[in-house]
Amino acid sequence: MDLNKLKYSTDLVWVRIDEDSQATIGLTEEALKDYTELTRIQLPEDGDELTKDDLLGTVYAKKGGRLKIISPLTGEVLAVNEDLEDAPDAILDESYEEGWLIRQTVPNTSELDDLMNRYEYEDFIETESLDDDEEDDDDDDDDDDDFDEDEYDDDEDDFDEDDEDDY
Repeated sequence: MDLNKLKYSTDLVWVRIDEDSQATIGLTEEALKDYTELTRIQLPEDGDELTKDDLLGTVYAKKGGRLKIISPLTGEVLAVNEDLEDAPDAILDESYEEGWLIRQTVPNTSELDDLMNRYEYEDFIETESLDDDEEDDDDDDDDDDDFDEDEYDDDEDDFDEDDEDDY
């Protein structure tokens, strides 16, 4: 699949507008990067109405992990990838092909303008990654602020020479 022909949301969802002006929707690799084994997936049913920015579904991972999927578009669900019910790991292996989630109508094409092209999405991911790194660095700095030199007395030695034989 040509990833440059897809649109992307800030919620790490991809959208492909098909020839029949319907959308196929799936999760990007970045959305799944922290998951190694998926146990089940919860998706809407055919005929359900989705609203942009509402919950589209949930992916459950081993060890209690959960990923909420946010709908990038408003529309009626036309098809659900039922193969994922039996093999949710297909999303991990083929997130852009066999791992698609749903197909839906696109009655409000102006919502497509809110999505990013591939280049914008890559910039977004890079910026988000840098922001995460900076937050981690900030957290490390906070740990240094917790150290109180007055509480530490380097003249005291906790080592008792009588305990030397125990080692």
